[in-house]
Amino acid sequence: MCRALFCCNGWDVGLRTRFTAAKWFYCVGFSATAIAVWCLRDYGGGFLADNISSFSDCLQAGSQDGVEDCAGQQVALRVSLANLVFFGAHLLGCIGLSRVEDVRVDVHAGLWVWQVLSWLGLLVGFMWLPPSILYGYGQFSRYASGVFLVLQLILLVNFVYEINEWLVEKDNKAAWAVLISGAVATFCLGLVLTGIDYHFFAPRASCSLNIFFVTWNLILGLALVGVLFIPGRAASAGLLTSGCVWLYCSYLIYSALASEPVPSDCARSGGVSAGWVGVVAFFIALAAVVYSTFTAGIASKDMFGVKGGDDAELPYRPDFFHVVFCTSSAYIAMLFTNWQVSHFSPGFTPDTRSSWGSTWVKVASSWACAALYGWTVVAPAVLKNRDFGPSV
Repeated sequence: MCRALFCCNGWDVGLRTRFTAAKWFYCVGFSATAIAVWCLRDYGGGFLADNISSFSDCLQAGSQDGVEDCAGQQVALRVSLANLVFFGAHLLGCIGLSRVEDVRVDVHAGLWVWQVLSWLGLLVGFMWLPPSILYGYGQFSRYASGVFLVLQLILLVNFVYEINEWLVEKDNKAAWAVLISGAVATFCLGLVLTGIDYHFFAPRASCSLNIFFVTWNLILGLALVGVLFIPGRAASAGLLTSGCVWLYCSYLIYSALASEPVPSDCARSGGVSAGWVGVVAFFIALAAVVYSTFTAGIASKDMFGVKGGDDAELPYRPDFFHVVFCTSSAYIAMLFTNWQVSHFSPGFTPDTRSSWGSTWVKVASSWACAALYGWTVVAPAVLKNRDFGPSV
């Protein structure tokens, strides 16, 4: 066991157990860094600016709030970059890793003491990184975050299908009750969000862009139900899957409208800009990040295949696993800087007080999610020469 902690070839524990432990280690560690960034950004900015030399340029902000906002943005970028370097090093060390006998297995699922020390060393050391590097990283993280959003959408749709198939296979009263009640609940919640959007963000006819966003999302909801009536569509799709996808799309539109620059003539005061919305948005986003990274390795097994020389399988592909962690690290940077590295986001609202850049990213993500799900439903009917499994 000691060799597994410090050295290579520590095979005292079964391979599958080690890979499971590695998955938990990276996910828990990543979640802890995200929560730490949240706390430091909102409550530790002043301390960082006063006590760490690399944050000293924030003292020129002119006000205490400006100093804290500047330092908070910088700490988010520094931790994000440290995570990206950590997971990027693992990605480089695990490229093409598919054999059980490969000694690089320990790079992903071993050397635990060195893993912890190197991760903590990067997180602490990057606090003294020159600020000039952060702006360039902020620009890079925009594009890397776009890659993560695409991966997240794919994994979300896959998750919804798995839940629906599991309930259908149960084929008992309890399972059908969950299916029906779940479908009704998701569509009702989507309609509630739509009503809130109209009330708070489209109070007058002059708010044409907001009206378009909300109305088009409502049309997409109807379309996601309509595709279920296409002959030959995917049998694994149903009202629950369509309802879950539309609810997620509705949440993205709701969050996008709340991210419009303040003040806005099309946003009623005292509504969705309250601080608790930011708290909810943060935990929803963090849950999506953790779920995406946690399940990416399992999905990679189906996408790439992982066979060893003696036909022993790796539980998942470590290189693809770390790709998702790399891109999610960049996404965390955008989440906490509101997609605007030149602006600061004060207070306890990680992802709601933002800019048009954040608004359009979320709107585009909502549309992409609906399009991706819709294609998975109709693909068996359109591409009849390909095997997509059973259809109806």
